[in-house]
Amino acid sequence: MSRQELHDHLARLKEEREKLDVVDSEYQLRLDEIIESLEQQRLYPESFDQYSTLGDQVRNLLIDYEADHPAVKAVLDGIHEFIRNFKS
Repeated sequence: MSRQELHDHLARLKEEREKLDVVDSEYQLRLDEIIESLEQQRLYPESFDQYSTLGDQVRNLLIDYEADHPAVKAVLDGIHEFIRNFKS
């Protein structure tokens, strides 16, 4: 997956985040942390730590909230796949 694909996933995730009418502040916080990490990866790709916990954060958020937020889940699935391929 290319940097452009990561950028596209990030843009879609931000769009979905803006659409959410979420009362759960923990979910919002966790999603915002993922977005911030992805922004850092996009801005400074050479310094991205391939052993970071970002993949685990995405996977855990998927597990906890996949039924409640299917559109966000779809975007996070793509991001999780990108991270898995990046670490390989």
